[in-house]
Amino acid sequence: DPSEDVQLTEEIRLQRLYLEIEQVRFPDRLRLAIDLPDDLRDALVPGLILQPLIENAVKYGVSRSRRPVTIGIRASERHGLLLLTVQDDGQPGAAGKAMEEGTGLGLRNVADRIAARFGDTGYCHVHPLDPAGFRVDLAMPLAFDAR
Repeated sequence: DPSEDVQLTEEIRLQRLYLEIEQVRFPDRLRLAIDLPDDLRDALVPGLILQPLIENAVKYGVSRSRRPVTIGIRASERHGLLLLTVQDDGQPGAAGKAMEEGTGLGLRNVADRIAARFGDTGYCHVHPLDPAGFRVDLAMPLAFDAR
């Protein structure tokens, strides 16, 4: 539903607020890297589309690691698509464990929202990383507020 759309800067602001709370829990372990090009700041995205991905990165990447973990949020544009990536360099094997333990649900909800909204022009791809970590790539048509 387009009425639920927010500007990408707002979506990332909300994720930052959530991660600031988590940084209180994991002061020495949680790092954040955001790559948001200026020309994509006002791109429209479904509200809270990144939340389940960020929650998974904290739950399976940060909380289970004894070393610092970086959660990255990156936006880019390719062929008229807005590409959003959420990635962490957390626990080796945690991504597979996350899938087994039902993280699948949050990811499925995100994938279902993208599919319902954008059909074949959007996607949600999940990649366990070697040797450690997890990456989720989202794609959707690049759109800006017409108002």
